[in-house]
Amino acid sequence: MSYSINELAKLAGISTRTLRYYDKQGLLKARRDPVNNYRYYEETEVDQLQKILFLKLFDLPLEQIKKVMQTSPETQYQVLRSQRSKLVAEQQYLDDLIKNLDKTLATMKGETQMTDTEKFATLKKEVIKNNEKQYGTEIREKYGDAQIDRSNQKFNSLSENEFSHFKELSTEILTELKNLANTTDIKQPAAKHLFDLHKEYLLTLWQKNQYSAEAHKNLAKMYICDERFSKYYEEGTGNPEAAKTLKAIIDYYA
Repeated sequence: MSYSINELAKLAGISTRTLRYYDKQGLLKARRDPVNNYRYYEETEVDQLQKILFLKLFDLPLEQIKKVMQTSPETQYQVLRSQRSKLVAEQQYLDDLIKNLDKTLATMKGETQMTDTEKFATLKKEVIKNNEKQYGTEIREKYGDAQIDRSNQKFNSLSENEFSHFKELSTEILTELKNLANTTDIKQPAAKHLFDLHKEYLLTLWQKNQYSAEAHKNLAKMYICDERFSKYYEEGTGNPEAAKTLKAIIDYYA
């Protein structure tokens, strides 16, 4: 079945202006009637539009969506499957948050009691949720869903003391990096100490058999290739060279 631009816009719940823009950007090319040159769309374009709108729901920029749509069907499948995993995690997070909040309210009324572990469970899930939102697509593509899910499961099982230590490590890494951000001497003891802190931080998140020097270096490479990581370290230290310094230290000691 074929659709005119008006028919497809109505079917998909978007404007004809959006479809024309997608056409102009090469994201969804319309077919052209050889008689009147009107735009029309066949089943192939309908399927493509559905994928595009799904990916838009996940806040992917159009340029990234365009790159995905230019890949093989197998790659597109993996990208959508990864997004599905994120949705399932989000659903589970909201369910757990509601349960935790209900128990907190019941505790405040004296109807029940919460363990300290239960009190911090939602905070750990919030960390996982934020990481998935900011970096989930990239790290899942790089390391795979299974590895990231195992890491999230390990982090979620941290005790109250382990979780507190994790937060302390995060703060200490930024403090030490701030002192070293402009250094060219990465052989000094302070640099080795920073590397040890960062490795300990990763082992809090990763299973022991997930860690390797190569994996550590690959992660460090993302710190300078992905502006979101660079921005995190820049804002945390007040130095735009912080991510580069951390990568150099990891590359040397890993």
